Amino acid sequence: MIRAMGRTLIAADPATMARFFRVLGDPTRLRIIKALERGELSVGELVEIVGQRQPRVSTHLACLRHCGFVECRRQGKEILYWLTMGGLDALLHNAVDIMEPLSERLASCTRLGPDWI
Repeated sequence: MIRAMGRTLIAADPATMARFFRVLGDPTRLRIIKALERGELSVGELVEIVGQRQPRVSTHLACLRHCGFVECRRQGKEILYWLTMGGLDALLHNAVDIMEPLSERLASCTRLGPDWI
């Protein structure tokens, strides 16, 4: 157990924690999450915002849904998605602050792939 800010937290299993960050480790999924921070969106709207084809966006949405980051509901012919996991905006904002001193190294890293740029 870990004490943080007056609370006792149970240390996450490293494999589960790695999967959590792996979900966040894809640029398309990050774009979807950022778009959904604005509120509920349809698959078509996400396709337009993310700039990827519908099957690719749907595959990423299936991952996000399975892992509990988003939920969906049918409205007529559309399926609408929204974020269910609170705190992602703060986590991503903090990540930007933390990685800023390393941004040049991260941008040029060839040891992690694929090259998304």
